[in-house]
Amino acid sequence: MMTLMNALLETYDFALKNNLVDNSNLSVDGQLLLPVFHSSRRNKGDNIFEMTINSSSNVISGRFLDEDEICVFPITEDSITRSGSKIAPHAISDELSYLSRKIDFDKNKAYIAVVKEMLDYEKNHRCENFKIIGEYIVKNTVLEDFLRIYLGKKEYQIDNKFNLKFNITQDNGKIKEKSINLEKIFITFKLEKELSGDISLTRDTNLHNFYIKYVRNKNKESKNLEYCDLTGEMDYCVERHRGVIGNAKLISISNNDETYYGRFKNGKDVYSLSYEVSQKVHNMLKYLLENKNYNRFIGENAYVVNWLSNDLSKGGIELVSDLEDEDDFEDVEEVTMSKLGGKISQKLGEYFLGEDGKFTSKSDFYILIIEKISNGRVSIKYFRNLSRSEAYERVMNWYESTRWKFYDIERTPSIYQIVNFVYGQEKEDRNNKVYLSCENKKLSRSTIERLIPCIIDSQKIPKDITRTAFYKLSNKQSYKKKWDAALNIGCSLIKKYKNDYENIKIDPNKISEVKELEESRSFYYGKLMAIYEKIELDAIRGRTGEDSGKGKSQRITNSDRLWNSMIRTPERTRFILESKIKPYMNVLKKNSPGIYVNHDKLITNITLKIISLNESELINKGSLNEDFILGYYYQKNEFYKRKDIESEKSNSKNDNEED
Repeated sequence: MMTLMNALLETYDFALKNNLVDNSNLSVDGQLLLPVFHSSRRNKGDNIFEMTINSSSNVISGRFLDEDEICVFPITEDSITRSGSKIAPHAISDELSYLSRKIDFDKNKAYIAVVKEMLDYEKNHRCENFKIIGEYIVKNTVLEDFLRIYLGKKEYQIDNKFNLKFNITQDNGKIKEKSINLEKIFITFKLEKELSGDISLTRDTNLHNFYIKYVRNKNKESKNLEYCDLTGEMDYCVERHRGVIGNAKLISISNNDETYYGRFKNGKDVYSLSYEVSQKVHNMLKYLLENKNYNRFIGENAYVVNWLSNDLSKGGIELVSDLEDEDDFEDVEEVTMSKLGGKISQKLGEYFLGEDGKFTSKSDFYILIIEKISNGRVSIKYFRNLSRSEAYERVMNWYESTRWKFYDIERTPSIYQIVNFVYGQEKEDRNNKVYLSCENKKLSRSTIERLIPCIIDSQKIPKDITRTAFYKLSNKQSYKKKWDAALNIGCSLIKKYKNDYENIKIDPNKISEVKELEESRSFYYGKLMAIYEKIELDAIRGRTGEDSGKGKSQRITNSDRLWNSMIRTPERTRFILESKIKPYMNVLKKNSPGIYVNHDKLITNITLKIISLNESELINKGSLNEDFILGYYYQKNEFYKRKDIESEKSNSKNDNEED
């Protein structure tokens, strides 16, 4: 926990030093890195109303913020953690229940007291903008002004639960009653500035700085100072901390004394953190979680978050792939060596290199998995910090060790693609698009959490994942349209497994050169299966003209039907397939003698190799292993390469004839 807190504090302080905090020009989707003692709220429908005030502290206009527009406002130590019936007003902006004595007298009394205290401080620490807003607030006419500006001369009713009801005319001309709960309407402010332009409370950095100084002064004068465990400095320390996912907290002190009884006098002694440091740490984490450039939601209230300590502008690197990225190995796109799977992946070299084009030890790469485990608590499931160069090396190692060739393109499957293949099945959407999907979100999330350390810590891929992958590939008929995608993702995992546990390095371009595969009976049975499949498809194509090439819908062949049987009882199944394939060989012998001769030669050579390996006492004569999949892939890819060569020769011949 301390390491994570240090990382967040270091990142925030760097951002503060480089004018990245409270800089609306750098906001992403309206979200900016908040200054200390401030919070933000996003408008959802009609729930945040902005009042414009002139220099005379009178309201001249107002509006509900646009959908998803964000407002920034000062908070107090108590207000940021308020819940239920607890009275704890924010410093300036707040709900109408605090800003109107007619709605809630006690809340309004506490709110006005906070504002008046700030006005007293302002007398000796000038902030004209706050003075204008504060003098308007203490008039206590916010509710009346809101109704006047928002409704104009419309008739309305307010019931005993403070529901505002009035009629509106719809686009079709019909009259409809609208209802808004006044208590929950959040009020923020804007100042009319004739010369410099109007400025909202959200963008008024001078007012923000005034409030920060006010809080620091107040804490210094009236609070007891203690050692902060994170900085080692004397400061005002707090027990309560803001939530980071809703109200769920990173630091939560138990209300049950027995949790720490016998070791500490009270909950505060467990972890002492200054108020300002707590604000920095939690504002930093809040920003990372609310900005999609740094995080990826992985289901079950869990997120993968990563960033560079001294280079926030680069965001995070895509390690999981987008949930909406349905592309698979069948949707081939040009991918460079510096990309890590998926359409939206960032170039690794560009990401990890510093401004000088070199790796620097001054900047660290951080990654964490955070999960909301209850309404009040979050859990850090995983955290690592690495130098840029170390992070780059490990991510690239994952990329290289899982990279596989799909026809002419080499790609690394994303973690989502792996999860959806291993634990998912084919699904079809309303547009008839077929994709692989894992419907068990808990299993999906936990698998992602297991795979992240394989990338960042260079851990071996879990054996159970590769076993499941082989099991899925053993049931070929379960795939109607996504077999090619499954095959290539599966080969990628097999490659990784052999590299991790058997120290066998496989280049998808040079599979036949792997010594261990050359002595594997499973590998040759896989090659034989691909040949049987090709014979049947070639015979059908020659007879019907149907294209059996890549990406085409293919009929169920005898090799498809006997696929699982070949893996379980290879010798018995080989003889069955030999008899079933004879009619198709006869068709090729008659219609395509050249193809017939090639296939017959391949079958003879591979069969002799299988017989030789089966006769060896060192060879297991039982069911086949994952090498079967590699053999099938290899032979199938050889057929594809041969087809491309023949196509190139044909095109070259046609070009010469035209010349």
